[in-house]
Amino acid sequence: MNNNMKLTMILLAAASIGLAGCTKESSVTSIPSSSQQNSSISTNTIVNSETSDIRNVSNAVKGDISQIDVNNIHSLKIKSNAAAVTVIGDKQIKQAEWELSKGKGNSKGKDTNVTTSIQDGTLQIILENKQKIINTGPLPSLTIRLPYKEFKSLEIDTKYGNISVESELSVQHLNVSSGAGDITITDVIGMESSNISTNVGNVEFVLPDQPASLYVNLSTKIGTIYNQVALEKTTNTTKVVSKELHGYVGKAQSESATLNISTRVGEILFKK
Repeated sequence: MNNNMKLTMILLAAASIGLAGCTKESSVTSIPSSSQQNSSISTNTIVNSETSDIRNVSNAVKGDISQIDVNNIHSLKIKSNAAAVTVIGDKQIKQAEWELSKGKGNSKGKDTNVTTSIQDGTLQIILENKQKIINTGPLPSLTIRLPYKEFKSLEIDTKYGNISVESELSVQHLNVSSGAGDITITDVIGMESSNISTNVGNVEFVLPDQPASLYVNLSTKIGTIYNQVALEKTTNTTKVVSKELHGYVGKAQSESATLNISTRVGEILFKK
């Protein structure tokens, strides 16, 4: 797919989902630069499900990293309307940490707000970009570092923006989706299920060491699938411009974990 066609598809998709406050972002997967300055963030609150009270979590100021105790957390939900989101597993930390870097077009950071809450064992982090005017600067970027522990589920959902999930995470169910943006998953997989999807964008999935059997389902409506992993019982289907690839990593078993990767307009790279 040439660059002009892909740019046209991205612009059409962005217009169709009616996003406000979006900024132009490259169609090539990228990780936000750590050199971007941090915006001032308003005080956030956490709802304690055990006591039903609301307590102050952090009052982050410029340059601060906000921390959240996740000892009693079993699931995470991360949502954004327009931002690049990066989630990193880190065995060196004991608490979850998040940091916001504003886009250059949002010089005062007043149009970007992060709120956090905990209820019934689920930590929810929401980034809302309230900016009304489209500009040419980079999107705000939200980086979340998680300590190594077993999570039941990790869900990341953005309307517009790239998503990156990296290393040293243990999760049963992994769900990552973007309306328009590239997705990169590196050395992380749901031990029971993984669902990765974007409407417009590329998906790159780097498989971690996976001794157990895994059923893989890859599909794109307009794009190409590049598979670099040996699969058993492979089924490869092409219909006009759409493509599908199915198969097993390891021995085919009925109780295998599942990995579903899909994009409407974009390419899929599946590798070790």
